[in-house]
Amino acid sequence: MELIDPRTFLVVANLLGLLCAMVLWVQARSFPADIEGLYDWAKAVVLMACAAGLTSLRGFIPDAVSIILANGMMLFGELFLIFGLLRYTGRSPRWRPALDAIIGLTLLMVWLTYGSHSYQGRLFIMSLAHISFFSLGAWLAWRIRPAGFGNKFLTSVFVLGAVVALWRLTTLTMSVREADEIFDRNLIQQIYLGAFSLGILGLSIGFILVANERLREELEFLATRDPMTGALNRRAFFVRADIEWARSVRSQRPIAVIASDIDFFKKVNDTYGHHVGDLVIKEYVKRASGMLRLPDILSRFGGEEFVILLPDTGLKEACLVAERIRKEVEKKKGKDKSLPPFTVSLGVAVAHSGLRGQVDFPDLEALLAHADAALYRAKQGGRNRVEH
Repeated sequence: MELIDPRTFLVVANLLGLLCAMVLWVQARSFPADIEGLYDWAKAVVLMACAAGLTSLRGFIPDAVSIILANGMMLFGELFLIFGLLRYTGRSPRWRPALDAIIGLTLLMVWLTYGSHSYQGRLFIMSLAHISFFSLGAWLAWRIRPAGFGNKFLTSVFVLGAVVALWRLTTLTMSVREADEIFDRNLIQQIYLGAFSLGILGLSIGFILVANERLREELEFLATRDPMTGALNRRAFFVRADIEWARSVRSQRPIAVIASDIDFFKKVNDTYGHHVGDLVIKEYVKRASGMLRLPDILSRFGGEEFVILLPDTGLKEACLVAERIRKEVEKKKGKDKSLPPFTVSLGVAVAHSGLRGQVDFPDLEALLAHADAALYRAKQGGRNRVEH
């Protein structure tokens, strides 16, 4: 059976790489700025694709271009893969150590090409470099968050690349019989070049997948969260609260609501400005969140008004939670010199079907209205207090 011309693999890798780089470049321009690394990945794929294109012209252009420049571009391409992963995961890459290593490897490639004329030496050095870059890439890809199919796929591609490079290294003496035969048609070389061509496509698909997963997570956050505080917005609160209400009705377990309002918030805005007012709101969310359990739901209903849903919580426990929040806000007032002192008033309401002594409510809106009424009494009673 006649094997495929190795140049074909390299040309395919070149064309696929350039096409994938264009997709990554479009993503980089259209995605939010906090999703970093896409430009680095696009540059990486371009460099690796161009390296494959130059290598395919071996014999038609000088070795300085088809060997030295092509391998240098390949190394820089793999470096940009790592830089992109670092930026994507919130780390800052450092140029100097990596640049020194690539320059050293390039000079070694020059000597192996024009000094010792060692084709096996070049393959050995490049295989080690591939193993190093792809192993590091696999480790970084595995740590990508959110974890999903994208990061698992990308990790698998990096691992496959490292395994193929390792296999190429271990079969070096078997596959190379002449001094310089990159375009020989033995099976090992065919598999190696084929894996390289598909690897560029696989890496590009992996990068696109993880970027889309990050974008989906951010859009979901924006759709369900208050952008300033990170608390649930009103719409998301009712989605979650309706589920908890239905569960409470089925299980005959209590469900509590705490309505809260920052005291004299308009005065804070008028005296210190809206920027400080925003900081006060964020600080309240931080303090209140620290007093809640994982199943509890904190939502910003608007301005300085917040609602907390407490599943499986009776009146006594809900009042204790509200009092802890009030004390947490009060005891820390004045400690943070960048913020003015502030207090909070809270109203508590609890629903439990069939429990004597508790108020039964026909729906969640009625429970919220009762909590609002309790909050109003707390305001009328002098503020910085809890009512139910």
